[in-house]
Amino acid sequence: MIYDPRSLCLCLLLGTASPAFAQDIVGGGLAVIPRYPGSADHRVMPAPFVHFERGPFFISNDEGLPGLGLKARVAPDLDVGVQVGPSLGRPENRSPRLAGLGDIDASARFGVFARWTPGRWSASLSYNRSSDSDYGGALDLRGSYAVFAQGPHAVRLGASLDWGDSDYMQTWFGITPQQSANSRAGLPAYRVSSGLSAGSAYASWRYRLNARWGVNALLGVQTLLGDAADSPVVERKTSAFGAFGITYAF
Repeated sequence: MIYDPRSLCLCLLLGTASPAFAQDIVGGGLAVIPRYPGSADHRVMPAPFVHFERGPFFISNDEGLPGLGLKARVAPDLDVGVQVGPSLGRPENRSPRLAGLGDIDASARFGVFARWTPGRWSASLSYNRSSDSDYGGALDLRGSYAVFAQGPHAVRLGASLDWGDSDYMQTWFGITPQQSANSRAGLPAYRVSSGLSAGSAYASWRYRLNARWGVNALLGVQTLLGDAADSPVVERKTSAFGAFGITYAF
């Protein structure tokens, strides 16, 4: 995905509410995430949830912040589709370590995806590219399994793996000579190649209060990989993330 630090957390938390998206959902909560990819500090942010389907059209948090898309069933339990949504970017004032590097501006993202949901399993592969061609694109592979579902409780375990092209990796983890000269933290120039950027693992829990209301919680850990992990902007390679929210199905 085009990196929005809330994306993984919001997508997975919504997935605890309706893994197969059998109902329309709205809700909200809070997410605790790193201040930026590789930050040693965390921030608390509001987390809106929405999933709405009518025929092939959908509005969903399934790739992070709410976006629009079209999908089609091409085989049993297998959907493919296209999507568009926002990416919030990364302002340099988010951390003293980023000062002087310039902002990564908010942009739109465009993507394609395939999603397979046989029984308790769920797997997806998506490719998203920024509307700013300099920001590049990224692949996201996810998988999960519902390990427990009894009465009002449902527990799911999952993992994800992200890969970015050279423009994506340079945008988020590279430092040009000009950025290095402007860096108030004295960060050296750093050139990044395409490759794996991050891997994550998580556990989620849903408690169904009644037929429509539910309470969702998620806790996970993400580790930066390859050139991303070695970037001078990175303070901590491995960080925890979490979210809590309430959803209403209609």
